[in-house]
Amino acid sequence: MKYLFSKEECINAKSILGKNGAISTIWHDYFAPSNRIGNCTNLYRLLKPDSCEDFFDKYIKYASEHKDLPISKRGLDEIELLLLAEKYRNLVQEKTGITNDILTYYYDALCHIIVETWDGQQNERDFIKFLTNLGYSCSKFDGKIDAEYGVDIKVTRDDGRVSAIQIKPISFFKSNRSDVQSDRINLCKKYEEAYKNLGFKTYYAIYVRDKATGGITWVKNGNGYRFRINELFNYDPNDIRGTFTRLALPEVYEKLPI
Repeated sequence: MKYLFSKEECINAKSILGKNGAISTIWHDYFAPSNRIGNCTNLYRLLKPDSCEDFFDKYIKYASEHKDLPISKRGLDEIELLLLAEKYRNLVQEKTGITNDILTYYYDALCHIIVETWDGQQNERDFIKFLTNLGYSCSKFDGKIDAEYGVDIKVTRDDGRVSAIQIKPISFFKSNRSDVQSDRINLCKKYEEAYKNLGFKTYYAIYVRDKATGGITWVKNGNGYRFRINELFNYDPNDIRGTFTRLALPEVYEKLPI
């Protein structure tokens, strides 16, 4: 059996499964790691797709032609994607009792693997253009640092100092789901680890996607679009989980001036 790629179907599937916190946790814990689906960011950079559809085609083609590589480096071919969707469906049913057809799980998986990676990379591209227009020197961190410390864009100042930007959707900061709360705490831990181990501070840019049009705006922070960690959260670095508090975001959203 072979299923074609459809961005619309992927988004629809995510709207069905993504609203359930237990299902989101199952995906996050069992299927999101790179040894299950590949390091999607690294594969995007390697394959250089020019659309979501092109990314899907190149993703499965690369996986099928590089079976000598571990999944983390090659991704999944068509048969492996179907097997993952089946395991995903079965595990959700086992742990929650919820049933949906296999296509829902297949397209939800592709939403995480292909669509979210594609959209995230386009947002990074736009923010890099914005920073470059301001005179900053920008590049991407390598996949290992990206994965370990949760950083997307490396910003180098004229004096050689380095800082990092991580780009996140507004839902990450507003959701009340327990798994997202845990992810926010982990973001703060990674901030502290990056500062301690690598010596740079991480800043955050937050985008808002219009569900009807797909258009992107960014949360405005005074005269800019960058947030410090202490503008988003309060916590004791020695007891992040025990002292963690989420702060309110401004409600001014604008397109980047690029």
